[in-house]
Amino acid sequence: MSFETADEEIARLEAERHSYSETFKNTHESDTVTRAHLQMDMDRRTARIQELQQHQPFGFFARWGLRLAALAALWGTLQVESWWVRIGFILLAAFLAFYSLG
Repeated sequence: MSFETADEEIARLEAERHSYSETFKNTHESDTVTRAHLQMDMDRRTARIQELQQHQPFGFFARWGLRLAALAALWGTLQVESWWVRIGFILLAAFLAFYSLG
């Protein structure tokens, strides 16, 4: 049993969607049933592609940017006197560090 990566599945779905699109173009306008089925299949593949792209991890620079922002928030805790602002900076740093994991 072979498993596809998200990128491989996206590429396969885009190729299938393109072939359905070509078939749709070559189908006569009066054949509404076939055109409706083709459109439904293209929509289903488009929805799956969007779902897969939504779960793609952050890029290298985005992850490191978030990590640097977390470090800057921790540095900010040393620069302020108020305890509630320090707690806010700590929570912000924790959120950014967790979010940078991907």
